[in-house]
Amino acid sequence: MTHDEKTSRACLPDGRGRTGRQNTTETTAGQLNEERNPVYVEAVLRPDFDFAKSRLLRYFLEVNVAHVIMLMRCGIIPSETARALLRVIGPMMERPDDTVPAEYDPRFEDLFFMIEDRVAREAGGEAAGSMHVAMSRNDLDTAVFRMAARDRLIELGRRLDSLREILLNVADRERATVMPAYTHNQQAQPTTFGHYLAAVEAVVARDGQRLTQAWTRTNLSPLGAAALAGTGFPVDREWVSASLGFEGLVENTYDAVSSADYALELAGICSGTAGDLSRFVCDLMFWTTNEVGAVRLDDAFIQVSSIMPQKRNPVALEHTRALLGKVISAETDARLLLHNVPFGDVNDAGGQLQPIVHEQCSRLNEAAALLGEILATMEVDRAVLKQRVVRSFATSTELADTLVRRDRLPFRLAHQVVSRLVAQLSVAGREWPQLTLSELEAQVRAVTGGRQGTNLTAEELQAALDPVEFVARRRLPGGPAEPVLGAYVRRRRQALEESAVFWNAREASMKAYREQLSREWQGAVQGSA
Repeated sequence: MTHDEKTSRACLPDGRGRTGRQNTTETTAGQLNEERNPVYVEAVLRPDFDFAKSRLLRYFLEVNVAHVIMLMRCGIIPSETARALLRVIGPMMERPDDTVPAEYDPRFEDLFFMIEDRVAREAGGEAAGSMHVAMSRNDLDTAVFRMAARDRLIELGRRLDSLREILLNVADRERATVMPAYTHNQQAQPTTFGHYLAAVEAVVARDGQRLTQAWTRTNLSPLGAAALAGTGFPVDREWVSASLGFEGLVENTYDAVSSADYALELAGICSGTAGDLSRFVCDLMFWTTNEVGAVRLDDAFIQVSSIMPQKRNPVALEHTRALLGKVISAETDARLLLHNVPFGDVNDAGGQLQPIVHEQCSRLNEAAALLGEILATMEVDRAVLKQRVVRSFATSTELADTLVRRDRLPFRLAHQVVSRLVAQLSVAGREWPQLTLSELEAQVRAVTGGRQGTNLTAEELQAALDPVEFVARRRLPGGPAEPVLGAYVRRRRQALEESAVFWNAREASMKAYREQLSREWQGAVQGSA
């Protein structure tokens, strides 16, 4: 039976179809007179019920209350009928956990009909038969899905803000911690641990911005679309939208019940964020290795070996990485689920899609929370990081730049000079601090064909090879120099506060509509609405 047929039948008080022929298989509240196939129950109906009850029940009840009030306001159902319904569904909305049985009842197809059955028993069949006039499960379900999605947006937005705050705190603390940065897994240039973490925070901030942008496309009401073409009843779509905290309409009624791009957008943001965080986790794993030893996790996040007493396994990072992998794979599941399915109301884009996205959001929330705890409690070995960069050739770019500035060498010639010096010292097992001015002079003359030597002094040479000086000279906007980075972190904190203001406002608006909806139904019951 299609959603359209169920909607039409539910709108008729006697429970008959449009032809007047009694349905012999299913009652007006979706209750079967025959047993459902047990495989279908266990594979589909019971899991669907469990998910809807745990994730969607409150939203179902809120939509029912708002819809009934709207029907009364618009004169579509009598006030007496609306009040009879609200006396039942209003308290159900206030105490959703007491609304339906804890276990799935195979007599009913889904949560929708279980709720309707209880309303029929408590308010009477005639009143219950009017509850969903001008409404289909199509627009009701989509509204519920969007309401649940916007709460996940708030949850994730706040979680990313929390992670950003930790990143900025540690970045500020480590803004003078010089370390080698890597490209292609090779030591590249000196930077600071704080500069690195500030870069990670910037990426997470953009992920958070994507959540705020998704809010405007998610928080739109499909209600009033009914099955897909709207309804001939004079419903007030705008009032219902506002009463449920939506900020506008999915205007086209076909679009309202057929599209699932808002869910795929959320899945894509989650996946992208997980990808960003997994790269950070990869670096942390590298820094915790014995060979590097630059980061030490708190004992609360490591695991000892059952046989090797010396081991401090960074298992919390491994679990974080695994959680993030599940988040990324969930997007693939969601997109494949909607691949090549009709553009209309289908279960693929509805009940089958929702658990995937909600589970994905939960995994990302857990991973970001765990990563934040690891980051806030880990120790950074500043001496090890400095030793690594001092003993490397990471300042080679600065030496080449110095030759350009002081000796007016073209950069490519300066690059060649430094490259030869790196090879010369590497073969001899020597390090940058051991380079002499005479060796530099010889290579400059060799590369220029004897046309010139170098004007550098010994002090200037050592400054060019010093990783601390390298960082200090990078004073351009966004660079790692300590004063520049300190100012940058302060600006990032201001941006973080702006994000908190956004999510605070959205959370407040969610609280406000719920409080107003409670007042509305109570006022309607008392005859003041």
